[in-house]
Amino acid sequence: MSVTTNKDYPLTSEYFLASKNGPSPKLLAFIPGNPGLIDYYVTYLELLAESNPDFNILAVSHAGYQTSDDFVAAGKSEKQPYFNLEYQINHKYEILRKQVLRGHTELYILCHSMGAYVTQRVVKMLLNDEEVSKVVKIKFIGLICPTIVDIAKSRSGVAFSRLFNYLPLVTVAVWFISLLHFILPDSTAELIIRKFVISHPVLRDSKSMESRHNSIEATLKIYKSKRIVRQALNLAEEELLVIHRDDTLNDWFFRDLPETHGTVIWSFFAYKDHWVHDNTRDYILTRYHGPKSTLVHFEVGNTNNENCPAITHSFCIDQSVEFAEITCKALSFAV
Repeated sequence: MSVTTNKDYPLTSEYFLASKNGPSPKLLAFIPGNPGLIDYYVTYLELLAESNPDFNILAVSHAGYQTSDDFVAAGKSEKQPYFNLEYQINHKYEILRKQVLRGHTELYILCHSMGAYVTQRVVKMLLNDEEVSKVVKIKFIGLICPTIVDIAKSRSGVAFSRLFNYLPLVTVAVWFISLLHFILPDSTAELIIRKFVISHPVLRDSKSMESRHNSIEATLKIYKSKRIVRQALNLAEEELLVIHRDDTLNDWFFRDLPETHGTVIWSFFAYKDHWVHDNTRDYILTRYHGPKSTLVHFEVGNTNNENCPAITHSFCIDQSVEFAEITCKALSFAV
């Protein structure tokens, strides 16, 4: 796994895979959820690359979530205390704008959780950019477990809203992490994460086990960095306050964008998602799902069964192999 630091932006890590078939204008960009560590998604992205050798693949962390090089020291030296939701949107817009103007003009975007909220606004900014809009073709956008409407009404949203209302949660969490740093060596913390935090995948092939290893390493990086803990919780609190129903933007995204630009839009909802209320999912499906549409596709994951557990919101931890297969089928709508 080779995650690098983008030194043009504060506390930003990237993961890039060049097209296996030589120079290509196709770029598959990935925008993560929160916590915005791309380390969790590396195995998933590698599997997508194997099935789509024409793609260049670029995953970009959110600002404030650097996990490459000496990320702990970098977090301590960065003066800006918090990178808010608006910053994250502009951050992705600037990075993708540069990629398009460098020649990656066929753009495919995958995004997870709150990354979908970011992506919707980034796409609008790219298409409103005179220089970019002349050359870019946004071919496909995949929203994975998207938290684009009323995240605070979800089960986890309700729970975290109460915690933020009654506790100085960020301060408490950072204090608790500091205490753990004092009493636990990193090796013990890693053992706890390995044994009790990161679940075992159902599949035991090499890629599934690699994904679990990456998830353990990523979670340990969160543990090591009070900066990332603080950033993740501050951003989560803002999401609960900001991400509500926006029919104007969603109408544009699910209706006007495909009709005007021919963009294929695919949305995947987990059958039971603690960050997306069933009523929210049903509202989106009722408003935007059209059985005759060839450009807008919705998919709701299966329930648990003996042979195949349901895809969860945190698929990148223990279901990378299974969900890569689902994603490749969705990409075939546009490739």
